[in-house]
Amino acid sequence: MDHQIREISYWRNVRSKMRLQPFVHAVESSAVPIAIADPYEPDCPLVFVNDAFLKLVGYSEDEVLGRNCRFLQGPETRDADRKALREAIRTRATISHEILNYRKDGSTFWNELHMAPMLDDRGDLLYFIATQVDVTDRVNRQDDLKHALDVKTEALRDQAERTHHMAREMTHRVRNSLALIQAMLRMQLSSLTDDTARNALVGALSRIQAIVEIQRIIEHADIDAKVEIGDIIGSICEKLDHISRANVAASSDSIEIGEEMVTPIALIVSELVTNAQKHAYGPDEGGIIAVTARRHKGGIELAIRDDGRGVPEDFDPRAIGGFGMKMLLHEIDHLGATLRVERLNKGTAFIVDIPARDGE
Repeated sequence: MDHQIREISYWRNVRSKMRLQPFVHAVESSAVPIAIADPYEPDCPLVFVNDAFLKLVGYSEDEVLGRNCRFLQGPETRDADRKALREAIRTRATISHEILNYRKDGSTFWNELHMAPMLDDRGDLLYFIATQVDVTDRVNRQDDLKHALDVKTEALRDQAERTHHMAREMTHRVRNSLALIQAMLRMQLSSLTDDTARNALVGALSRIQAIVEIQRIIEHADIDAKVEIGDIIGSICEKLDHISRANVAASSDSIEIGEEMVTPIALIVSELVTNAQKHAYGPDEGGIIAVTARRHKGGIELAIRDDGRGVPEDFDPRAIGGFGMKMLLHEIDHLGATLRVERLNKGTAFIVDIPARDGE
């Protein structure tokens, strides 16, 4: 008991000496809670607190002087916040940090703590000074808003999932109807002998096939899921491979794209492969039509190469007035891409340079 009385007396003497400092006189009656700790004493104890601080924490002056301020922490104080304060003291840094503190009666409050080193004229450390602001109401409002936002977000996610399932079902039905149309057109194609009519029907079949594959990919994709471009061009080429004597082969780097790019790319591949099948080879000729997708200068290089008869030197795709070419150029423009046509030693390369989009 005598030891405790002597200790209280010692800290009262320290406080009396600090009162002589003009700074302490200025903050003693401040409405802002203020505490000062001595880093040269063991465990960096508090050596001054003003009345606003005592009112905030519910302790008397004798109960706090000489103690490290960690007595304000409790079981729900986050370890990361404790560590942040220890690190600021170790490095003598200025810090502003929210930490959960406990009053004497066990009630909690969120403390917006601002702590800084006090230096003398030579820059040497004298004390640590800290101000406290009770921001419990603000933190609780933020928590309530976050909870309400989480509830709303979850509700929207559920609604999006239900809508996605409905879209899948509709897509499945559309795909079945398109498959039936394809079967009917193939039967009609087998009976046609006129080249113009056959080419027109082949073009229609390839576009329908592209749409079927687009529907299939979208049907099996999750919400906001990325799609491998290799899956798209591989599926399109597999379906078009049987239309002519030329073999259609696909290869791709591992490149993920958003759902909004699936349709343009599928239609571009379908149109260019079909054009090669119709125009690069004679009726009884075969060859290889190679479709590739490569990473290129921050974007994607989509190329369709054939080893057929080639295009004329003055070939200009934008001068062609057919529906297929117009659709092709529309999809290329939609992607912000460019089309290059290269005449090879044998055949032609149609190269679509697709720029990277934000976040890709």
